[in-house]
Amino acid sequence: MMFVGREYELQELNTLYQSPQANLVVVHGRRRVGKSTLIETFMADKPCLHFDGLEGLQTKGQIEQFTADLRQQMDDPLLKHVNFNEWTPIFEYLTEYFKQQTNKLVVFFDEFQWLAVNQTKLVSLIKSYWDRHWKNSNVMIVLCGSVSSFMVKRVINSKALYGRIDREISLQPFAPREILQLLDHKRSKDEIMRYAITLGGIPKYLQAIDSSQSFEQNMNKLFFMENSQFANEYDKIFYSQFREYKVYESIANYLQDRPRTLDEIAKHLKLPSGGGLRSYLVNLEKTAFITSFIPYDKDQNTKLIKYKLTDEYLRFYFKYILPNTQRIQQNRKANLFSQLVVPHWQSWLGFAFENFCLKNAFRLAELMGFADAVLSWGPYFRKQDTHFQLDLVYSRSDNVITVCEMKYRDKPIGVEVVAEVEKKCAELTIPRGYTLEKALISRFGADEPLQKLGYFHHLLSVDDLFE
Repeated sequence: MMFVGREYELQELNTLYQSPQANLVVVHGRRRVGKSTLIETFMADKPCLHFDGLEGLQTKGQIEQFTADLRQQMDDPLLKHVNFNEWTPIFEYLTEYFKQQTNKLVVFFDEFQWLAVNQTKLVSLIKSYWDRHWKNSNVMIVLCGSVSSFMVKRVINSKALYGRIDREISLQPFAPREILQLLDHKRSKDEIMRYAITLGGIPKYLQAIDSSQSFEQNMNKLFFMENSQFANEYDKIFYSQFREYKVYESIANYLQDRPRTLDEIAKHLKLPSGGGLRSYLVNLEKTAFITSFIPYDKDQNTKLIKYKLTDEYLRFYFKYILPNTQRIQQNRKANLFSQLVVPHWQSWLGFAFENFCLKNAFRLAELMGFADAVLSWGPYFRKQDTHFQLDLVYSRSDNVITVCEMKYRDKPIGVEVVAEVEKKCAELTIPRGYTLEKALISRFGADEPLQKLGYFHHLLSVDDLFE
């Protein structure tokens, strides 16, 4: 499948590569987000070495696999007769090889947390060789991993590599425009939106879609059949990314139905609301499973923070796959998606659409023409609220507050929405001298009477979101 998107990340990597200095880059992100594909695409036209860490192997096994990868990529008869037993002689060999390079060499350590066996010894050794040799060599070292807790705490924030990392890339799921590119315009934008709000921007999920089949056919085939491609996806998500995966799983499960405060999460998990719990939440947010929100009218130092599960697949899994696991495991023929999901999911789609809009708030501001003026954005809520009173509000430098109403309906929105928005806006305190604007973001836009009324300052539909 053709490579799409990631223009910014590729530009960053190529700019570094073209510099005369040696470079050290760290890439991390959740499973299936396309980290390896990004680096492989970047180094496709460059001299490179590629080494893979393998899950489950101890240091001896990792070294054996590394040596095998080295032999396969190097035309050096000496390697046929050498068996490395530890990392130091391997790094000595690489150091001598680096000295021979006239063109900059990319050295890609993929799934680095497995290579390091989730320990810091290999990180410290890389630090030593970087300081003594590699920083003066014609190389670009890329450390890539999917266990963000290790990559962030033991690599990026490690004392060993402090001040040595030239670029950290936290790879995020695809934006709407990239989703449209990947699905190659072969389905309607409305159908692509359903994929976006159900599966999110995870390349691996989107690449599995058969563009000759409908949304319902694809969802049933990929998630609701015995032995389907992603039948065991949930079991791997937390296990493959976090050492204490049960804790992370419990947090995500608890956040599935509504936003929660730190104290609520701590009470539910029976954990102190201190650094340990906060680090779990930080790791979940770095991997884009959850998002922390503060009210749009509060500054960054506020303690009024609520955490929400915003990963699209997990939200869908908890609602529709988990309760029907037994039937799915026995299904070889039936279209269970049409039976178990479609008749009941209209209200869920509404919440999923709101989640999509909140995650893409800056893109919405661009489409509405005021992105450069945005000071802050977010939901509006108070501590006692179980849900957000307003899902998306912008505060702008041009003394404007823009309130967004999101609707996912089967037809254009009519004038009845006005009373609903007026009631919500009455909850806001608008600063003196500010103008209140209203925006409607919906599936099929506004009907003619609502458009003529001129109540909304901005009207966006799904077609606009995928421009």
